[in-house]
Amino acid sequence: MEVKDVLVIGAGITGCAVALALAKRGLSVTMMTSSFDQRAYHAPFIQHDCLEEAVRGLQQAGREQVSCSRAYEQLTGLAKRSVDELLETHYLVDRHGNVDIHRCLREQLERQSQVEWVAHHAVVELLTLDQHSTKKADRYKKPACFGVMAYNYDTQQMEYTLAKEIILATGGAASLFPYSTHPRMSCGGGIAIAHQAGARLLNMEQVQFDVLGLFERDRPCFPLPVELLKEGQLYATKSGLLEISDSKPLLPQLYEELLKTKNEHLWLDLTSLDPAILKEKFPVVEAYCANYGLNVTKDPLPVVPVARHTCGGIAVDRAGQSSLQRLRALGEVACTGLFYDARDEALGVLESLTWAIACAEDIEKHLHKLVYYFPEFEQRKQRSEQLPSTLAEDWHLLRLLMWSYVGIKRDQERLKRGRALLDYLQGIYAPQNIQSCSIEQIQIWQAIQTAQLIAQAAKPQVQPIESVPEEIEQELEVILEEEFAG
Repeated sequence: MEVKDVLVIGAGITGCAVALALAKRGLSVTMMTSSFDQRAYHAPFIQHDCLEEAVRGLQQAGREQVSCSRAYEQLTGLAKRSVDELLETHYLVDRHGNVDIHRCLREQLERQSQVEWVAHHAVVELLTLDQHSTKKADRYKKPACFGVMAYNYDTQQMEYTLAKEIILATGGAASLFPYSTHPRMSCGGGIAIAHQAGARLLNMEQVQFDVLGLFERDRPCFPLPVELLKEGQLYATKSGLLEISDSKPLLPQLYEELLKTKNEHLWLDLTSLDPAILKEKFPVVEAYCANYGLNVTKDPLPVVPVARHTCGGIAVDRAGQSSLQRLRALGEVACTGLFYDARDEALGVLESLTWAIACAEDIEKHLHKLVYYFPEFEQRKQRSEQLPSTLAEDWHLLRLLMWSYVGIKRDQERLKRGRALLDYLQGIYAPQNIQSCSIEQIQIWQAIQTAQLIAQAAKPQVQPIESVPEEIEQELEVILEEEFAG
């Protein structure tokens, strides 16, 4: 069986960035993408000036929003060079000044001859020495990953791919909630397979929510600036004005109003605002709404609180290395030690580019010096079972459970019920033999596992965050710096 040098799973901004960084260093890269790889609809809306300002601002900013000093030091030291190397002069700026980061990286990557694309695959399981080697002595070696088992949508069969280094860039789990800024299948599949393989996870309970998102059924919700509430009025229905208390946090108020009224969304009325002022103060919002046929000066906007970012994930060091040898994780699937407001998309892009460069440089140092061991393992054929007829309903139920019991409002009774109901769902979908399951069953099973990890880590006093929690700073810094020292 052919062995790949580096296997990158996921082709979003982070996956494309690390693959490009590796290719520019002359390394062979295999990109494995699924049928569900989508870009968030708001991805192009990053202002060029904001990206440049974020680079400059890192040198002057304090650490009040960053939990690990080493991670922050890497971000400040490498951000400028990462932008210069990976974006270069390939900025694609539209008439509104927005940079299409993903397209910029993707088009460069597709011109690299040493990059192989493996499309329409979904990773089902990581191959590890202790779980898959037929040699019993391998169980006593340091935990390591040597390949993946993935479902090929074209052949409808499971396939095995071996690699010296594997990089997970599969995104987070924000779409475990019904209102999310991410594509519908961003439900933490990468986190689930890493957990099954034995990788260490951190801060799984931390989920960042935005107060306002533009409600769009079956599509990612576009995040809206909370400042819009000062410019307009919020309604529970088109005629029922919503009273907002200044003495209480805004996010729980909107959440409770949705639960109380059982409405699908709220309404934000900006029709009293001068169109010229709206376009000047919120050009991105105006442009997005116009592109999708929404006239914000004439009609109220459907809005909801939205899940924006999963702050926890696979614990990694400054080169993206997880606790499993030969398995790295980058982007939202990983916990790097950095915490910041996810509404600052420029800073999120800088983190992706910076860790991509650091990861590529580390792999370049070791790839051709180390001897990589690949054990014998059993390759089993898939026997597909009948797909459960209630799959769509159970996906809906899973998201509803997370929203109602493990979402914005967390108390002991909610978490207890949420965990019990998730355990019930897990019992229904947990496979006796993964080779006998349909890919649809495997995906909802992975989503349920990630949901359980979030629910199990959550505590009543640990609320989903709108900003970075200061109380976790020392704990996370000690964990990351001691575990990955040197």
